[in-house]
Amino acid sequence: MSTLTSTEMVPKMSTELKMGPELEEVLWNLLKDKKYEEAIIEIKQEKYNQYLVCNSLDLVPVVAKYLHEDDVDTDCEECVKQLLLHVANVANPKEVIIAFLEEMQFSHSDIRFRVFLKPIGALLQRGISTSTKAVTFSWVFNALYTHVVQMPLPKNYALEGKERKLMDLDSDVQAHTRILRLLADFYFTFYEQVINGNLVWGGKITDSKEFLALFLLQLFHKPLAFLDVYKEDNEVESSLFRTTADLSVMISRLMGNPFKLMKYISWKKKKVLMANCEEKQNNDSIGTNENGDNNVGGGDDDDDNDNDEIKDNEISENINMEASSKDDSVSQLSLATYFYCILTQHMAIDHVPAVYSQEYLFISFLPLQVQLLQDKQDIVIHKGLLLTKELTEGIPERALPSSSLDAVAHSSLPQMLVRIMTLCNNAEMRNLSYKLFVPYLDKFDDLGRYRLLRSLLLTIKHAGVLGVVMLQMKFNIEFSFKIGVKNGPFTGDKVSDLISLSCTSTLPAKERTDLLEWSDSIMTVLNLLYYLIIRDKENLTHIHDNIAQLEKSFLEPLQKGLDLSRGHYQLKLKELQDPILKKKKQMEFSVSSIGGVPLPSMAPEQEQEVIHVALNTFDLMQSNIARVNQASEVVKKP
Repeated sequence: MSTLTSTEMVPKMSTELKMGPELEEVLWNLLKDKKYEEAIIEIKQEKYNQYLVCNSLDLVPVVAKYLHEDDVDTDCEECVKQLLLHVANVANPKEVIIAFLEEMQFSHSDIRFRVFLKPIGALLQRGISTSTKAVTFSWVFNALYTHVVQMPLPKNYALEGKERKLMDLDSDVQAHTRILRLLADFYFTFYEQVINGNLVWGGKITDSKEFLALFLLQLFHKPLAFLDVYKEDNEVESSLFRTTADLSVMISRLMGNPFKLMKYISWKKKKVLMANCEEKQNNDSIGTNENGDNNVGGGDDDDDNDNDEIKDNEISENINMEASSKDDSVSQLSLATYFYCILTQHMAIDHVPAVYSQEYLFISFLPLQVQLLQDKQDIVIHKGLLLTKELTEGIPERALPSSSLDAVAHSSLPQMLVRIMTLCNNAEMRNLSYKLFVPYLDKFDDLGRYRLLRSLLLTIKHAGVLGVVMLQMKFNIEFSFKIGVKNGPFTGDKVSDLISLSCTSTLPAKERTDLLEWSDSIMTVLNLLYYLIIRDKENLTHIHDNIAQLEKSFLEPLQKGLDLSRGHYQLKLKELQDPILKKKKQMEFSVSSIGGVPLPSMAPEQEQEVIHVALNTFDLMQSNIARVNQASEVVKKP
């Protein structure tokens, strides 16, 4: 067999090396002259194959450089894509993938992303087998996601209802929609290969389907968590919604059971937002459990009533589910957005099993609900509220045992709802949060409600929300009366503790409390006391025994504060009604705030009207105090 000598090989290799500069110059000139078809024909000539195999690092930057030109049109973009696609099919895979990714990272522009995506996909398909190395795929998938992460997110427009549809016109939203569609099509090729068993990653990858699913899941953090992926039943799907649905279906099919991703749910937040067991109120301390963990809102779990014992193991076993979290690198926000899509928007509904109880899902997804609710973006908060609504609506009243309050992240959920109700600038979010708050309280059994209400009374500093909490306490006491419970969480010393906390929370500064700011909760407490005094004939709530203490700690400071406030406002009203002061352009006195809310500059007549409203409030408060005193005098009589 004849062989080539070294002297015979030199001229051939030298000729091939000279073709490099010639090919680069020819392609550049053809692109510059807009001769796109000729450029594609030129690079496909067989004489350049050997050069492409060995020198793609030199050629790719030359071709990609033309994407910087200002006059790049659709035909030019398609031509460059075809040139790079040919390089991907011919060149050395290890070498050309470096060239492609370097060029993509050189400039994070949409046009470069669009042009390089298909050649990169073709290059990866060359290495598909039943024992494929995962390193290159991981490198590429992470590089693609890096581009997505660096794209600007849309502004927080604070839109409500159908106004959110206007976000589809935002340039950043449109850019993300286009990129997500390209990525969904890109991943679909490998998704099919994995599903069919033609693509299997070896090495440390034990589950190729889950490996790909987790890369797809990244997109549910940025950008999907911050985009409006919401549709009413009678609305037409937007392009973004359809793309998100396609991604959700791919993940669900890859996992087989989407709920397998629950193993990645974790809760790392160390600060407990709700009152814990170590807090004390009125010298009544509540201890921790035998493991030293804090109980939400406290409360003595050892009650004489056998009905308070918890026998539901299905939920309590799930409390420590965070210990089974296998991978801290999985974004909790991406998990939360994904489950929002499949549970509330019913994406991939054919792949979501219906065998899990609603109580189990609610407790399991608590960290994800809080993850969404604690965000500052309205779009993310909206997802959290809808997910919470979906998970709580199917739970019957009194179905959750008190032990479920020990679940990690449960302490933060009610506090998040309160924060949104009181601080969110978006009226729709505030209303939706309020509509979830009361039904959420109703899902627990009596002991659970007691613990939760006690915790809320310890932590809430908003008069309106405190009024809602106290009203729920009254309803639960009334329910205990109706069914004849004589020994439970809403009777005896337990309910006495709640009543004492209600009075203390309502007058945080005793007689110096701003009575107008706290009027909602004050009126609620007074109505509660009057109801209990006249309704609790059997003294099940110990209200008769505690009247003297309540008069000293609550009614007397309230009366003193009321007298001071009324006198102050009456004095200022007289000053405003004085004819001499009325003629002055600048008055020495002005009502600067009512109920802690700053007021704009007003004319004297307007200030008088405001003061009259305040005095009417004080009169109504005085009337309720008189009712309570009158009812208590009747009880005191032998």
